[in-house]
Amino acid sequence: MPFFLQQTLLISLIFLIFSLDISLAEPLSATSYSKHCDANVSQSTKLLFGASNSFSISNGIFFGGGGRLNNFLFPLTSRGFKRSFNTTRRSRPNTFYFEPTQVHLTRDRGILKLEGTLVLKGAYARIESKSHPRQYYHERRKVIFRFSGFWSQETGKLCMVGLGDYQSSDEDHIADARSAVLKLEFPKTSNITTSVINGTITSTALGSSPAYFDPISLQAYEQKAYEYTIAVHAQESCSDLPEAGSVATEGDSICANLESFMRGESFSSRKLVALLGFEYITISQLKCSSNGRVHMLMVLSNQGAYFHSNTPLQPGKSLVAEGVWDHQKHRLCLLACKVIWEENHSSAGPKIGDCNLGLVIWFSATFSLRNRSAIIGRIWNTSNGGNNHANRKVVPIYSTNNLNLVVPGSKYVYTQLDTAKMHCNIIRNPDHKIKKRYADASLHRDMSFQLNVHDSNGKSTWGSLEQVSVDETYHGNRNGGFFQSDYIDTYNINTASSSRQADQNRTIWNVGYVLSYTFWSKQFRESVQISAEGIYHSTTGTLCLVGCRLPTFKHMTNGTIVEDGNSTIDDENLDCKIFIQIQLPPLDAENEKGTGTIKSMREPYSDPLYFKPLKVEFSVFGGFVSTETFARMDAEIVMVIISLTLLCACTYLQLRHVGNHSTILPMMSITMLVVLTTGCMVSLILNIEAVSRKRQPLFESEGSFDISNTANTIVRLITLVALLIHVRLLQLAWGSRSKEEKTKDISRDAEKKSLMLCVPLYFSGVVIIWFVHSWFSEFDHTIMEDLACYVGLMVDSFLLPQIIFNIFSQSKDKVLTPFFYVGATLVRAVPHIYNTYRSWRYMINFRLLDIYANPSEDYYSRFLDVAVPVIGLVFVVLVYMQQRFGGRCFLPKRFKRDVGYELVAASNT
Repeated sequence: MPFFLQQTLLISLIFLIFSLDISLAEPLSATSYSKHCDANVSQSTKLLFGASNSFSISNGIFFGGGGRLNNFLFPLTSRGFKRSFNTTRRSRPNTFYFEPTQVHLTRDRGILKLEGTLVLKGAYARIESKSHPRQYYHERRKVIFRFSGFWSQETGKLCMVGLGDYQSSDEDHIADARSAVLKLEFPKTSNITTSVINGTITSTALGSSPAYFDPISLQAYEQKAYEYTIAVHAQESCSDLPEAGSVATEGDSICANLESFMRGESFSSRKLVALLGFEYITISQLKCSSNGRVHMLMVLSNQGAYFHSNTPLQPGKSLVAEGVWDHQKHRLCLLACKVIWEENHSSAGPKIGDCNLGLVIWFSATFSLRNRSAIIGRIWNTSNGGNNHANRKVVPIYSTNNLNLVVPGSKYVYTQLDTAKMHCNIIRNPDHKIKKRYADASLHRDMSFQLNVHDSNGKSTWGSLEQVSVDETYHGNRNGGFFQSDYIDTYNINTASSSRQADQNRTIWNVGYVLSYTFWSKQFRESVQISAEGIYHSTTGTLCLVGCRLPTFKHMTNGTIVEDGNSTIDDENLDCKIFIQIQLPPLDAENEKGTGTIKSMREPYSDPLYFKPLKVEFSVFGGFVSTETFARMDAEIVMVIISLTLLCACTYLQLRHVGNHSTILPMMSITMLVVLTTGCMVSLILNIEAVSRKRQPLFESEGSFDISNTANTIVRLITLVALLIHVRLLQLAWGSRSKEEKTKDISRDAEKKSLMLCVPLYFSGVVIIWFVHSWFSEFDHTIMEDLACYVGLMVDSFLLPQIIFNIFSQSKDKVLTPFFYVGATLVRAVPHIYNTYRSWRYMINFRLLDIYANPSEDYYSRFLDVAVPVIGLVFVVLVYMQQRFGGRCFLPKRFKRDVGYELVAASNT
């Protein structure tokens, strides 16, 4: 058949298929749309492909979708699908998002045709298993609708029809697809009163049909084009407020600063409950224009800060606000409106109430003992007090995520240094001839500790003492926690660098801290957070602090906080009569713990805020590192170099062995060589990635933990040499398969059979790794890191492919030299033996400091530390027996049979 005719037939067939598809589908779609949507937006038949427009909704909330019996999308209870409401109070609500896939211009300029996907995500729920009673799991159902329809620019209404499906569990059987109609109020331009989008999803099936579901109500905070209407009034509402100490964040970066610092930020105040009925305000969504105008969504809560940006709008628990940044006073002025729910309205749904809440927010220029909030604000009801600020009941609010946020240009101001010096009992060194070294106060990591707190009743709990300032520099909680393992890279620790102690020119340092601990009991939980500041004596290691805290509920009567005799304890008048003294152990002390006390400076028992002294103890990480751990790390670096050198030597001896006996090359397992080569490649890649990552010092008082270029270069060079030798062996073994005619067929057949056994075994391991990581991982490492460790486990058993190969080939030639298979086995087994010793010998075995027997390159556990050396020894014995008595020498007699050939050793003549 001519080529031109083939092309013509193919094009005709494709055109016929598309014509048939259109003829069948289009009438159904047009009929369905006309039936359900013509009253809202009439369809336009002639489409002109045109410019796209944005109709996306990033995050909304929905209600409904239930039904009777099995007629549901998001059930509460059903047979075999039982939900429990005893879930966490912070469980996320039902959310949705809408993403338009295609937007077309139509014949009517005021109408656009849209095609898009709407995804509904139900809240996480605790579900009882039908097949396993009393067993529960958590599930979040996701239903995906694919809609097509039209949007009217004049009315702002969007109407679409389509089908929805989902992924159901084995115990939740419902219909695979649900036909539905989507209706949304999506005006061309939005303002603060129309910033909330309302919509519904209704089923097109009859109520008795299995495909029916109850209507779903949609709400979201999203706009196509926003028009500011009350921003000017917002600036006027806070014009008479007195100026506060705010840091200047001017220039073109004002929007970047607002969005990066404020989105997801939470504010709290106990006085806020009387004004709004909630204790926390979280900025969920924030959008800023180039001229400094801002509109945002704020979510209210009584259960604590969300600490999540983009939390969806919730009627009755949300505020929408609009305002402008004041460039002169460096603050954000806003007017906020409550989002209310109107049940009796003709179209029930969330509505925007009165915009009578004034709000001003600024970035704090100074931090102090009483103010650790990076962002401070004031909120008031504009309808009370008129235009006179003095008559308004202004409520102060403070950011709750303050320790993780430091605004550039802010400073710390100390107010209680004299009190700290007065109560400080300096522990002098009894032997003045011995100068002990203590941590440097300017090094944040060395001056932050994990504490064991003991009360007078014998109870104990864990706590933390985190440094937040040194002198005027306020750095906050820079790590967000204690000891970040990501900051340490294998082989990149320069333990030979000189140790650095506290600056001897400075005897006293001004420091700020945050102390946190929680005592648990059956009746209640007492969480305490103390802001503290004071002095640190660098020559004696004595830390003296004065602290402030908010009283716990034990100090409250009928919701009112008790008085201390002078004034009420509240957000602005804290309990600041707390003294903390900590004695740090010397840096070079072995197994010496730090101690301290936390006590109240109030009158014992007569003052309701008095508490009995607490004792604390802690281990300074640097103290262990400075002596024993440093020595161990030095030894491990040497062990790594020796181990890699031994591997190179053993592999080179094997290379010489096959060079002297070329006829045995085809009897080397290519699978074994591939495994060994892959192991060298993974080790080299892991080392290069570790060097390329950004490094930060961990134990700064003990010197710089930067890259040791010499150690890294040696390790990478030796690993590269080992890789090249393995590649050369692999090349020779592969090429010999076609050169040696006597053994070509035998070796190929044996290699094929060994692959049939090894590949499924290795692949099963990969599947197990993926399954365990997906279902049981704590997400502290990636799947690639798990696979890298699995490659190390494969290399631990590198002799397995050769043993299987020998069984099928029945070879008894000395294919592998003892230097190779014994030496390489020792290289893989000794790290596991050493890891057992290391776990027993050292009290603190930090994985991030393990250089030899590195957990990122192999699996280490009590079981594997015994199993790998034992299995390695067994494999060595089997290889020795095979090369002496034959490949099947250890098998039962019925599996032994002659194959009619015998390899002839190469002649040297």
